[in-house]
Amino acid sequence: MRWMLVLLAVFGVLTLTWAVPMPKDHEGFFDPTILKIEEEKYLGKQVANVEFPDEHGRTHKLLDYTKGHPTALILGYYTCDSACPLIIKNAIEASKNISKDFRGIVLSFDKEDTLRDLQEFKKKLGISPSSRWTFGFMKEEDIKKLSQSLGYRFFYSRQDRVFVHPNVVIFIDPEGKVSRYLYGISPREMDFRITLAEAETFRITKNTIVDIAFMVRYRYDPNEGKYGLDPVVLFAIAGFT
Repeated sequence: MRWMLVLLAVFGVLTLTWAVPMPKDHEGFFDPTILKIEEEKYLGKQVANVEFPDEHGRTHKLLDYTKGHPTALILGYYTCDSACPLIIKNAIEASKNISKDFRGIVLSFDKEDTLRDLQEFKKKLGISPSSRWTFGFMKEEDIKKLSQSLGYRFFYSRQDRVFVHPNVVIFIDPEGKVSRYLYGISPREMDFRITLAEAETFRITKNTIVDIAFMVRYRYDPNEGKYGLDPVVLFAIAGFT
């Protein structure tokens, strides 16, 4: 009888343990604010000059590769089947009609990604071999250096078996400094044109003159992570101010 009472007591304790909700700071919960990029700390800062091999086996130094060119950089991983394919596909689509001489780069932050993963990723997305975007990998130490220089944080959720990370296109100026973070999985051509023009630091070229015209009419909204029409400028153009 005594053993029966002990067993019942143990069962009751276990039942209560399972029934009580875990605290918010338990590792099973996730606070998305920890992934927020503190832009004020990183805008205008130099990007880490990491090495990355591309899909063709060529090794590049990031800042040597982007020197003299405005650059759009996306960090992701090639076994992702959710946000990464969307933002990359949409970024390529948004930039395909831009004649500006820019660099588009996708780098994996998963040290376990392989060339086969990259090839399968591009195949699933139907990315043409003639795409202007370069895809590559990084070693673990370079992943750490680059992500820290960008204020970009991510972690692996063992429960969900996915990486949790910001969905953002990071724009870099021709001198290798961060010029803009463009958030969301659906960047638009207008956003690319304006942000690449910003990244060029207003160096006037034939194409940039048109792009700066876009900048005059549009205003960046950090809450939305995109550009919208600037009503003040529109009224000015219309002669209402």
